[in-house]
Amino acid sequence: MPSVKRKETSPEGLGLDFATVLAASVHDMKNSLFLLQQAIEQVAEEVEKPQPRRRLADIHYETQRLNTGLMQLLSLFRHDQQALPINREEHFLDELGDDIVAANQFYAQHHNVELSFEAADDASWFFDQNLIVMLLNDVVINALRYAKTQVMVHLGIDAITDEMVVEVHDDGQGYPQSMIDSLRAGPGAMELRSGRTGLGLYFSHLIAEAHQAGKRAGSITLSNDSKLGGSLFTLRLP
Repeated sequence: MPSVKRKETSPEGLGLDFATVLAASVHDMKNSLFLLQQAIEQVAEEVEKPQPRRRLADIHYETQRLNTGLMQLLSLFRHDQQALPINREEHFLDELGDDIVAANQFYAQHHNVELSFEAADDASWFFDQNLIVMLLNDVVINALRYAKTQVMVHLGIDAITDEMVVEVHDDGQGYPQSMIDSLRAGPGAMELRSGRTGLGLYFSHLIAEAHQAGKRAGSITLSNDSKLGGSLFTLRLP
């Protein structure tokens, strides 16, 4: 019986580039994760005992991390292809604070961590809503994980430097000194490892730096000078 040769299909033959396939795949997976998060929240409302509710909050936390990781992957790929779009529009800072707290309240509530924000009245700024929310959600998620009892997000305008400033304070043990030093040394010195270091920090740096005004660019800094006694993450956008 004669052998049948398989026809090889090249990526070019599909009529789709990898960026399009990746974007479509990420979008589909995000939809599934969103439905999973909703289901977790609904089940948690029906569970009476605190321990199972806490476990559900942990599962919810991991789905948020997966969601953030997928978006980071897509954004980093676009950045590598020099096609990371920055859509800067005017947004009110108190609405940004509401979005951040709402997205992370489920985990905070079931781990007995108080999550709050404070924002300057009627203050607004121009930034990419999707990217900044994604960045800050990742920071807040990690802050909640390491905090003892409290995480606070401060949003304001620095009139001296003419920048939007977002600070995430927690009352945990603070950032490792090696992590602070690696960020000060620049993105090339950042090590991709799990936990509070690695890809998320590198992603935050890229998103901040992509927000530019004239010769100025956004920045992030880490310190252990939190008002709550723990770590302090600071985002500045011109």
